[in-house]
Amino acid sequence: MSRSRHVGKIRKRLEDVKSQWVRPARADFSDNESARLATDALLDGGPEAYWQALGQEGEVDFLSSLEAQYIQAQAKQPPCAPEPPGGAEAGPKGLDSCSLQSGTYFPVASEGSEPTLLHSWTSAQKPYLKEKSSATVYFQTDKHNNIRDLIRRCITRTSQFLAILMDVFTDVEIFCDILEAANKRGVFVCVLLDQGGVKLFQEMCDKVQISDSHLKNISIRSVEGEVYCAKSGRKFAGQIQEKFIISDWRYVLSGSYSFTWLCGHVHRNILSKFTGPAVELFDEEFRHLYASSKPVMGPKSPRLAAPLQPRAGPSPPPGRLSGSSCSASDHTSSHPLSTASPLIIMFPESLRRKKGRMQPQFDIWVN
Repeated sequence: MSRSRHVGKIRKRLEDVKSQWVRPARADFSDNESARLATDALLDGGPEAYWQALGQEGEVDFLSSLEAQYIQAQAKQPPCAPEPPGGAEAGPKGLDSCSLQSGTYFPVASEGSEPTLLHSWTSAQKPYLKEKSSATVYFQTDKHNNIRDLIRRCITRTSQFLAILMDVFTDVEIFCDILEAANKRGVFVCVLLDQGGVKLFQEMCDKVQISDSHLKNISIRSVEGEVYCAKSGRKFAGQIQEKFIISDWRYVLSGSYSFTWLCGHVHRNILSKFTGPAVELFDEEFRHLYASSKPVMGPKSPRLAAPLQPRAGPSPPPGRLSGSSCSASDHTSSHPLSTASPLIIMFPESLRRKKGRMQPQFDIWVN
């Protein structure tokens, strides 16, 4: 008597939903071990190994051609690749049997503890808590609220800090808005770019002849998505497809819009504006990503800090973070942040010099 053929989870469900005689089953959100084994096989041995694993598991081809190409293109070898089974002649195309024997599902291999937030604030320090909660949605077809103009207006009205998370950044006009905010108004700008979009951003900078010397107060850093790791150690990283802007810790613009000419003129997009406590979720997400980011251009070591609080005495000029003339000793115990320690955003000396004079550093106070 022959053994019944194993049927994969997706194939079984397809058979059930196509049959009018099978009653609907409870939704199953558990991990698909067959899919994991096939994905591991694709990483380790390529398309042939992938198809072999699908046959062994009785599973359908669940990856699109674009997804399969992405996985193979992004695959990275483990730090110390083990000898392929059967010796060197087996080659990387051989299907590693040990990678097909797993009782658990680990799509992500953590290489360290989750990065902690760069700081924590008290409720009184969070400007977005002072704003009324609201959510406004804009569509590309709304000619009275052009999405590109809304984003550019957000940048031009920011006075202290601008946080940007973006997948692709090639729009030169938006880049000029950011350069003006940073270099003319003293706004500190931190841009986190998806690793896959870094090359296009640098290509734009080369075309318009922008170098590190022009990126005063602008930190460009790269980030990746989640990491999938096979049992063999081979892995690939996903993309950052989140896109949002935080302006002065007071409101967020988030949606499908990318910083490209096509998105500004022909692609249809959606943009949402959030104020109030919802901003905190974006703030925390940005800080988590910042903690795992890598420098690309601009200052290499500035740290994010809390928003500025009002100080006693003369106010700094509009658009400036604060002057460096106030030392820690200048803050008396009556100051609400007198117990805080100063966090200095340090820039390379070459970026602080202009026409032979030292430019002021910026001190930001955090708990």
